[in-house]
Amino acid sequence: MRQFFGSHENKRDAKGRVSVPASFRAAWKELPQITLILRPSFIDGCLEAWPLPNYERFEARVNAMEEMSRERVGLQTQVYSDAEEVELDAQGRILITGYLAELAGLTDAVFFMGRGDHFLIWEPAAGRAFREASRAAAPRLSFGTPA
Repeated sequence: MRQFFGSHENKRDAKGRVSVPASFRAAWKELPQITLILRPSFIDGCLEAWPLPNYERFEARVNAMEEMSRERVGLQTQVYSDAEEVELDAQGRILITGYLAELAGLTDAVFFMGRGDHFLIWEPAAGRAFREASRAAAPRLSFGTPA
């Protein structure tokens, strides 16, 4: 499965459906069915969207933790209780409503940000602000040449 790159903004319709960016859909085109797991992110104010095969690897790491530890119980709540399984419709849209839409402050537009094996879903202004803050906090990359 290819990685998710880039940032994209799409409109959300009155029913709560939004088109997943075409470049993101292409990342898992080899799968027979496109299933995403949406859950609150560890980053406040946004959602994470995981293709099911990638989420299963994440689940395995959580389930490898010491059984009944506070950390495992807390993560399991976020991984299972707060998550929703969604499938893309024929137009490449997903439905984001209820608790998850409220958590991310989604109204009429959605900002997608690639994160490698998953992507983030933001209210556009909050997503852009997070992206800018992340850029400012990131170390400058050096490939052997002076900065």
